[in-house]
Amino acid sequence: MKIAKICATIIKIILVISIFLPISATLANPNPVKVKSAIVNLTGTIHKLAIEGTCYQLATDDGKKYELMGKFPKIEGTRVQVRGIIATDTVTICQVGQLVKVKSVRVIK
Repeated sequence: MKIAKICATIIKIILVISIFLPISATLANPNPVKVKSAIVNLTGTIHKLAIEGTCYQLATDDGKKYELMGKFPKIEGTRVQVRGIIATDTVTICQVGQLVKVKSVRVIK
């Protein structure tokens, strides 16, 4: 019985710390520094993936993979040049590569 009380107390302490630690970090730095997102120019092929519905990935010519967000041709195998912003402040369901918010796109024939 005594072990159960000790375990319950430890769990309560962990919960209190997990609740108040993020709050104290915010209070310590109420004006966090905003990092400007990097603009990238990428060339590659669009792939339509059947993950959580449909996800679109850009496989670049140098072997990297990016998840695309925004307006772009949603056709498997389309070769494109994409200009976009690396999104470091956004999370998606797909998680199939670093997220790029598409600003402009040009289809390569």
